[in-house]
Amino acid sequence: MLHPSVATRIIQDGAEKIAKLFPAGRDMLQILISERTSTCQKLKYHCLGIMENLKDMSCILRIKGLLGETDTETYYDTDGDDRGYASLDESAARGKRKEDPGYLSMDELHQPPPKTRKRRKIKNADGKQETRPVLECRMPTLVTKPAFLLPFDDMPKHKRQALGLQMLEASPPRSLKDLRNIIAAELKQVAKKLSRLERAYYGVGKSIQDEVNRYVSPIKVVMRMLTIFDFSSGRVIEDAIKAGQDPKRYKGDPNNIALLKEVHAKIKQYVPEKFTEISDYCLKILSTIEKYCVSFYDPEKDEYLETAAHYQQQINMWKSTIRNNLEKVKKLQKDFHERIIHYTMFTSPVVTFCKKNECEQVPFLFLFADACTNIRAAMAIMTTWLQADENYPIFLRNDIDDMERNKEEKVRCMRDSKTRFHSVTYKLNHAEIELDTARSEIEGWKEKEEALRIEKDYLFNLQSELQQECDFKEFRRDELAKNKADFSPDDYNETYDMLTEEIRYVRDRMPLVKRQLAAAEHKLEWMSEKKHASRKIEKEVKRLKQELKQAKVERQQRESEFTELENALEVARRIHRYKTSTDAAEKIYFCLPMGPKQSQVLGSLDDKMTKSIGVVCREIDQDWMLLYRTLPFYPQRGSETIEKDIASVNMESARGPKEGRALEALTRWRRHHTRAKFDDLIEALKKIKRHDIVAEINKVLNPPRLMEDEEQEIYVPPSVAPELVPFYKELERYDQLRKAHKNRRKSVTQHKTAQKQKS
Repeated sequence: MLHPSVATRIIQDGAEKIAKLFPAGRDMLQILISERTSTCQKLKYHCLGIMENLKDMSCILRIKGLLGETDTETYYDTDGDDRGYASLDESAARGKRKEDPGYLSMDELHQPPPKTRKRRKIKNADGKQETRPVLECRMPTLVTKPAFLLPFDDMPKHKRQALGLQMLEASPPRSLKDLRNIIAAELKQVAKKLSRLERAYYGVGKSIQDEVNRYVSPIKVVMRMLTIFDFSSGRVIEDAIKAGQDPKRYKGDPNNIALLKEVHAKIKQYVPEKFTEISDYCLKILSTIEKYCVSFYDPEKDEYLETAAHYQQQINMWKSTIRNNLEKVKKLQKDFHERIIHYTMFTSPVVTFCKKNECEQVPFLFLFADACTNIRAAMAIMTTWLQADENYPIFLRNDIDDMERNKEEKVRCMRDSKTRFHSVTYKLNHAEIELDTARSEIEGWKEKEEALRIEKDYLFNLQSELQQECDFKEFRRDELAKNKADFSPDDYNETYDMLTEEIRYVRDRMPLVKRQLAAAEHKLEWMSEKKHASRKIEKEVKRLKQELKQAKVERQQRESEFTELENALEVARRIHRYKTSTDAAEKIYFCLPMGPKQSQVLGSLDDKMTKSIGVVCREIDQDWMLLYRTLPFYPQRGSETIEKDIASVNMESARGPKEGRALEALTRWRRHHTRAKFDDLIEALKKIKRHDIVAEINKVLNPPRLMEDEEQEIYVPPSVAPELVPFYKELERYDQLRKAHKNRRKSVTQHKTAQKQKS
């Protein structure tokens, strides 16, 4: 409902104009003013007689805007509700101007509010026009000038800024949040326009159900009368209309043919012509969203980050879905006129509604509804996109917090895996040393072991022989004692003494042989134990190698997980910084790089550009001015400005070395050129024919290296712990470099001394 003051103001503005058209207008307006607290419906009845007699279309539209029957109310409605739909009376009024009822263009959506009456010019007591008080007080000598006698209302007003996408095209948004608000407002305007279009198509307070109830039954009667299976193309409908006008072919109710003709003409009028502007504007909004609502994530280059990767996948899916929905509006209409359509080609809500009302044979009735559904689906996806882009930094912040908490656990696991790896490596090194020692001992024992085995066999046989000999001689002595009578006393005594002496000699030798045999057996047994220990050490080495392999895999896995976490954390922080920065929208608008500005510090040894600039400053001499004129600048820098820079560098570094001028010039270039690259410097050097400097830069950046077979292997003492071996090698290399540097300085000094002596 309109505010009473607004209604009164509009009626008073048109009072004089209405009174000129017919005398009864003034009295009717007085009634309206006295009853200004009534509703719009009551005002409508009071103004009905006025509108029938008015011939001025602009006045009609203004009063109809007051009554809530035209789009004009959109700009007077203080309650914010949308009442801008066309009535049947307004359709007739607009027909004279060939306007579409209830249809507004995108430019009309942003029309300024209606102008108010000009204020009465203020005059002083003398009847002269009053001047501005500020000028009268501060500049009394200029008060009488004509330029300062302007009325207050002639002062220039603030120019209204462009709204919506026009503002985004003219200037960058202040932030991504403002951009999302602007696009959301534009989507609301498009939704209002689509609602007006539906109201104009279906009628006030009507929907697709009313359309079905009105047209489906008569159309099905026509199909039965003309034996037509379905109306799936425009050609079939046109043929049916022609056949319905022939009394010989169609003998049914002619009103059915009239309804078919009416709905077919209405569909041809609205689809897709009425949707073209909306579709194009939606595509324009989509291009804006694609430009600003980005994920700043590259799946091919950046580390995997679930939130960013999922958002990028959603963006790709949303873009294709929105374009498909918008293209489907034109495609279905084209298929309807040129080929055929089927109800299954519509969106799922329209298909469900079509099946529910048994309208599968008349799918053309739902072309308008399907077009509206497709556009609303595209707008819903764009709204979802805006909401997802708004929540994107929040999810990234949560991911950053989670990854920072997991980072400590990853560091602990990585430290434990490294400790285990170094411990197993240390054990394996000691086991390998023991195994090598045992193997070397066994290798040295091979000949001695063979000799001991031979000696053992000999001593064992000798012991057996001595035992047998001792037993045999004892047996002979016993037999000799038994047969003593058979021998003479002298022979007996001599033989008995000899056997006794031999037995004693054999018994005396047997302990020595036994001791030698035991010693040989003990040595062989010790060697066997050593071999067994060596085999155990070898098994232990194999086990430690397998454990080391597992520890190495685990360490690499932990390190890779930690590296991935760090890289993902860096990617998340970078994207979060881009999405929350205040100048992100401005950089996107001007197509500037999102990262921080390039460092201007020239003292970093690891900077590729810094090393190149150092070489250029040493070798360029007076060509630095030519180089400065050749180097590219972004934003563009005019030739006069470049000459001023050269003059300024010459003046500031006049008393300094030549290298200082070149360094100052290149420093300015890096400061003014926001996209300074190493390749730009090389290309500029090639353009001024300084290929010698390019070659020198390549030598500095890519120094020749020794071949791998020429590099000397650094000896590491066994006493150095395995975890300290890399540091020990670095120290050895450092000592070698210092030694080589001293030798080089010594040779240079000797060469200079020799040159002086020759001179």
